Amino acid sequence: MVLVAGAAVVQSAGTAEAAATTLRAAAAQAGLFFGSAAGPGKLNTFFSNEFGQLTPENDMKPDAIANANGTLRNTGNADTLVNFAQSNNMVVRGHTMVWYSQAGQLQGASQSTLNTYIGNALTRWGSRIAYWDVVNESLADNNAGTRRGSWPHTLDRDANGDGDYFDSGDTDYIRDSFTRAKQVVQQNGLSTKLCINDYDVEGLTVKGGGRNRKADALYDIVRTYTQGSTKLIDCVGFQSHFNDNPNSIITDDLQANIQRFADLGVEVHLSELDIDDDLSNNDIGQGQAANYRKVVRACLNVARCTGITVWGISDSESWRSSERGLLFTGSNGNYQKKAAYSAVLDELNKGRGTTPTNSPTVSPSVSPSVSPTVSPSASPTVSPSVPPTDPPSSSPAPAGCSASVSLNSWNGGFVASVRVTAGSAPINGWSVGLTLPSGASVTSAWSATNTGTSGAVRFANVSYNGQVAAGQSVEFGFQGTGSATGLTPTCTPA
Repeated sequence: MVLVAGAAVVQSAGTAEAAATTLRAAAAQAGLFFGSAAGPGKLNTFFSNEFGQLTPENDMKPDAIANANGTLRNTGNADTLVNFAQSNNMVVRGHTMVWYSQAGQLQGASQSTLNTYIGNALTRWGSRIAYWDVVNESLADNNAGTRRGSWPHTLDRDANGDGDYFDSGDTDYIRDSFTRAKQVVQQNGLSTKLCINDYDVEGLTVKGGGRNRKADALYDIVRTYTQGSTKLIDCVGFQSHFNDNPNSIITDDLQANIQRFADLGVEVHLSELDIDDDLSNNDIGQGQAANYRKVVRACLNVARCTGITVWGISDSESWRSSERGLLFTGSNGNYQKKAAYSAVLDELNKGRGTTPTNSPTVSPSVSPSVSPTVSPSASPTVSPSVPPTDPPSSSPAPAGCSASVSLNSWNGGFVASVRVTAGSAPINGWSVGLTLPSGASVTSAWSATNTGTSGAVRFANVSYNGQVAAGQSVEFGFQGTGSATGLTPTCTPA
């Protein structure tokens, strides 16, 4: 580790790192943080040794610290958590500002009052909090793909009646809350990054292969509010409470979904991870360990997946204790490592599955005089432990652009990520053509509009990604059924 401008950063020395013996150290070597949710009673040397990041489990929720007028109260427990993190060079995630549940005295508040609370919460701890969940669980359950019907969604107004809340004349509490948070960050010179957080949004699909409409709705929100000159959302939390609910299982396209959000330029975090033993037929040994490996590897294979947080330390102390979904057994500081712990540590020690080229920087949770532990901006270069299903293939494109494709495939389906790169001059639009093998077909696409679903298919830019500066790239993706090996894309500028 080296010290640069008051921040400790992980640096590759050109040789293999020694295998780390704690989750915190292994994650740091891989260029991300590994943390846990906790309350003041869990703070000890064991916690700071194993975890490099801390999320207050309940002590920063509005029902704990908010008055009805948006001022703060009873911040003692939250202060204790932040001070412990600062003393131990840990990243802090503030959780949470605007939420329909555990709102306490803010329940039913106006946007003006929410804005007051957002400002007070941000300035109370300043840059000592690296990430804040500004909006939490805004989308409806059961894969509806819609917003919740309860407050604070009742603050919204779809002025033009087009079915969304994204237009300038609309009122959208998500946009308005992030706008206020961004104003406070900028006015106070904070390094805090602003996140949206939700559950059942982890995969592109749900059990049975149907589209994950809740994930798509979240993607639309993030895409809308990360375009243009003012980027409102900096990070996305996939809560990752995996269980046997059809919408909560671990799907083969988890990595592809992480990647498409990352392609929007945001950091992605697995923010509240636990894995129900039902997904391993009640096996909390190697069966559960295999599930943890799969989830951690999906994050490691995406450069902008910069953090993993388990929602508690041990099974018995979990909010879902009967599901035995965490990395330790035991209680009250007397913890025993499960097979899942060893699996996670092993995957972290293997490092990134791809070499991060433009990894984002994790904001420090501490003052400039104290160096934080993690900075993914200098991730080590490691050999892929899980190579892509199909290596990127590319073909030169006439007159100004080229395209390359990478595949993530499984039995019966695939996700393709396509990179469009401008040549020596800027382009003002593009289209990419490719021919799918027999039996393969496109089921959905993002950041592009497709013409055709099988055979010769063409994808064209959408409104926000058609202009590409010379030598720069944009990405789009599509999901399909069947097998799509051997794709050779060609790019044509508009």
